[in-house]
Amino acid sequence: MKYRQLDKITSIEPGVRITAERTLHADEEYLLDHFPRFPVMPGVMMLEALHQAAIWLIRTGDEFESALVTLKEVRGVKFGDFLSPGETLQINAEVVKNDGNLTTVKATAQKEGRTTVSARLVLERRSCNDPERLKTDEDVRQRAKKQFDELFGSIDLIPADAAS
Repeated sequence: MKYRQLDKITSIEPGVRITAERTLHADEEYLLDHFPRFPVMPGVMMLEALHQAAIWLIRTGDEFESALVTLKEVRGVKFGDFLSPGETLQINAEVVKNDGNLTTVKATAQKEGRTTVSARLVLERRSCNDPERLKTDEDVRQRAKKQFDELFGSIDLIPADAAS
């Protein structure tokens, strides 16, 4: 994933809520164009941070059983502030509804107590739809679990949300 938008997960209650952080660094490639004299994280990248937190929330909630977790819909997106190099997003995502293979997540990102972006994300858990003999779903699940462990460490070592 070229544009990884989470630096660390600070707490997680799998399938319920997650908190994470993302610090914007001055040397990030896209800041050369966005904008040269006023570098700020593009809104779509802030939204992507919410999306990535929601994916990990869902994946850990079903113990990486879903091969794919895809974004189906984004509702009520609101942008409230810029994020400049050196500033850190505090990302919170919480499952508000499960309906079959669809999960609705309420997500926000803040810096210094001010909301930078908020949205409701509807994500779908699904198969790759390849023939079972290819074992694509199994491979994707294993790769997702491995990626999580490499990026954030063992889920057992991440604290549960203090609010629960």
